[in-house]
This record gives sequence, structure tokens and C-alpha cells, in this order.
Amino acid sequence: MTKQLRAAVEVIISCLDKPKRILEVGSRQAVNQNDLADLRNLLTDSKYIGLDMQEGPGVDIVASAEKIPFADKTFDLIFCLETLEHAERPWLVCAEIERVLKPNGIAIVSSQQNFPIHKHPSDYFRYTPFGMRALFPKLTQKLVFAISPPFDDEVKLNPQHVVLIGSKTNNDKLFSKIKRALRKNIGKISVHKPYSHRLQEIIRLLKRAVNEISFRQEIEFFE
Repeated sequence: MTKQLRAAVEVIISCLDKPKRILEVGSRQAVNQNDLADLRNLLTDSKYIGLDMQEGPGVDIVASAEKIPFADKTFDLIFCLETLEHAERPWLVCAEIERVLKPNGIAIVSSQQNFPIHKHPSDYFRYTPFGMRALFPKLTQKLVFAISPPFDDEVKLNPQHVVLIGSKTNNDKLFSKIKRALRKNIGKISVHKPYSHRLQEIIRLLKRAVNEISFRQEIEFFE
């Protein structure tokens, strides 16, 4: 999870009534991500269950998200953050999220469109905002937004984070509140980028510019 995604999730949570039961799908916290990826401290009075296919920090139940071991309409709030790209059959995971979400519950799902391949343990898909929306046909109301730098319209054309907020029932008041809060807190979401990272990006762009002089294509085989 990145700092900007964490900030956006905090803004969304601040708009919600306190949920009684929470499920996080893909809850295992990667190395050095414990503080950033741990959302439990934001929802201390709720029953929080972390589910992942591997044991590790943040995991309460080891199970496949293609068959979540809970009854229909169990959870008030479901997180699935930066996980769908690692699902071999994401449509099954999304169907399970819809199944265990209460009728008035909220699902918050994120993945990437523009992001390097990263294996935890595998990496399968990228999602446009339209593709993310299409994965959840049973969510009646959906709000989809992207987080990315604004250069060259990247946030519109090739965003890093794609985030969906969805519910099985219409709640225009709540969704309008979330949308206003996200716009109001863009300064919080647009976190400081370390100068060392900025320098690395400048060097990368300079190398790309030099390579354009002798432009060519390459191929790569994936076994």
C-alpha cells in the first residue's frame, strides 16, 4: 500500500458509520508495510478479520478469497486493497466480496493500472476504472476514482491506483459525502514525494530521452 492510497482510505472511513464487522481480503502485510497497511488502528471498536491465502502479519484466517468461509451478508465493511492484481481469477474473488457484503454494507477495493510487475506471490492483471467497475455487477451504487500525478493527464489516461467504493443499495447522501471529502482532502492524499525519489524519476526520464535517439523494440520471454 502507498501513502496516498492509505490517506484516501482514511478519508473514506471518516465518512462511514462505525461498522460492526469488517473483512479485509488480502490482509497479509508485506515487509516494512506493517504500519502503513495496518487499518485496524482506524477501526478499533469493530470486529476486524484479515483473510489471506498465506500466513503472516495481519492474517487471522488463511483461506482462498475465491471461497470466503463466511455466510452471505456477513460484513458491514470489506477492504480488498492492492490485491486483485494478484488474483488468478479475480471475477470469483469479486463475486465472493459481493456475496458476504451486507445489503447496506460498503466495499472498498483498489488495484493498479500503471504499476510495475510485482510478485506476491504472483501478478496477473491490471485494471482500468471501467474494468474495475465491471467486476462488481451486483453492487448497485459504485464510485470509482483514480490516484496518480497529473502530468500528461496520467490520472485520467493511465492512473496508478484505481479505487472502487460500492454498495448493494443506493445511498446518494453517503456517496456524495465521500466524493466531497475526497476532493476536500486532496492535499492529504497528495503526500510528499521524497526528493531522492524525485531525483530517481528525473534520471529515469533522462535515460528514456537518450534512448529515444536510437529507438528500438525489445522482446522478453516469461516462463
